[in-house]
Amino acid sequence: MKKIRNIVAAFLVIVCTQTSVAQTALSSYFMDGMLYNSKLNPAMKAERGYLSLLLGNTSLGTKGNVGISNFLYPRGENELATFMSGSVGTDEFLGGMPDYTRLGFKLDETLMAAGFRLFGGYFSLGLSLHSSATVSLPKGFFEFAKKGFQENSYSFSGLNVNTMNYAAATVGYSHNLFQGFRFGVNAKYLVGIGHADLFVDKLNVEMNEQHWMIESHARMQAALFCETEVMVDENGVVNGVDLALELDDLMNIRTSNGFAVDLGFVYDMDEFVPGLTLSASVIDLGYINWKYMMTGQSTDAKVEFDGFGEVDYNDVENVVTAEMEQLIDDASKMVEFNYGGIKEMKTALNATMYLGAEYNMPFYRPLSVGVLYGQCFSPFDCSKWYEARGYVNLSPVKWFELSVNYGYGTYGTTLGWVLNFHPAGINLFVGSDYMITRVTPQYIPIDNMNAHVTLGLNLALGKRK
Repeated sequence: MKKIRNIVAAFLVIVCTQTSVAQTALSSYFMDGMLYNSKLNPAMKAERGYLSLLLGNTSLGTKGNVGISNFLYPRGENELATFMSGSVGTDEFLGGMPDYTRLGFKLDETLMAAGFRLFGGYFSLGLSLHSSATVSLPKGFFEFAKKGFQENSYSFSGLNVNTMNYAAATVGYSHNLFQGFRFGVNAKYLVGIGHADLFVDKLNVEMNEQHWMIESHARMQAALFCETEVMVDENGVVNGVDLALELDDLMNIRTSNGFAVDLGFVYDMDEFVPGLTLSASVIDLGYINWKYMMTGQSTDAKVEFDGFGEVDYNDVENVVTAEMEQLIDDASKMVEFNYGGIKEMKTALNATMYLGAEYNMPFYRPLSVGVLYGQCFSPFDCSKWYEARGYVNLSPVKWFELSVNYGYGTYGTTLGWVLNFHPAGINLFVGSDYMITRVTPQYIPIDNMNAHVTLGLNLALGKRK
């Protein structure tokens, strides 16, 4: 059991320090000169036309509500102790751990994009890739790693792993409906690349020095854009997967596609409160229809072990071998999934709501403050989040903007910033929604695993308006 605890502890440290989530640059939300704010609110139009290829908008990073400081503790001068050390108290370690440790990775990459004025409004076109992966670990994992036999029972229920990968072709349009009020919509055609979700409904462990028992039940679903052949045994248990991937599959986007919309508005309140602007949006309202979704669930497996009991000295090898084979056979049932078939299924996207307010200072209009609240209503538990940010924005000249913001949410505190250069003919921006403030000598974030970078280079067309 001590070896098992050490393995669990090593796994947890590796996952919590290496798993990586990012998103579209929230730090630029209140920037008038940012070209891609329509990704957060489709009512926001760019100040002029633009064209980009490959380098237009890249967003990559990590998210996590724990950091290396949750697992390594200073002890004396230039000494560190892991959470498994006897010098680190149980309450000291577990008191700093959330009920669910959330970690993830997300990439948004704009392959091609363009924006232009037409019919009295503003059109935007785009082709992009989106990839995300999240994991949620229940506190029971860390309790087991730290306490071991100090407790007789542990629960690992609620473990969730999810990944979603797709490409999107977007057409957007925004228009002034009446004085000060602008409405926008993005329509997205989606092509699914891959999706998987594993949720552990039950994983309970009861144990002592003489006896231990494990009960488990889990559900899973997985899909790719190509046809999948699943191999099952005579009992209907999945024992292998064969991807029937051919060149035609790469061209046949009809096997996994979908549709989504973004809706938003911006209301300039100058008539009532000079300098105040309100905004709201809901993005990624839609789904992907997977033609080849594999589903399955585990049996309600129960594994019990009471030791080897009395063993005949003359037959010890055969008895121990038989007992171990039975134990391994019982344990293997915990990771067996009964095949639920290949089905055509729809998977909802991670719909997200944003509410914003900005106030330009009356004594210096290029200076403004703002607040932004965001919340993700994902169908998958480990992908849900909320966040609130406060902003200070400055545009001292027409071709330069900067924004600094600070916030708090599901993944702890955040510090963000963006610099945006947009002279004639060029738009260049760089920034981070999650600035790393403290790192180890190995550049591992000490606090929450929040890190992010966004950057882009675009051709700016026409005059500002």
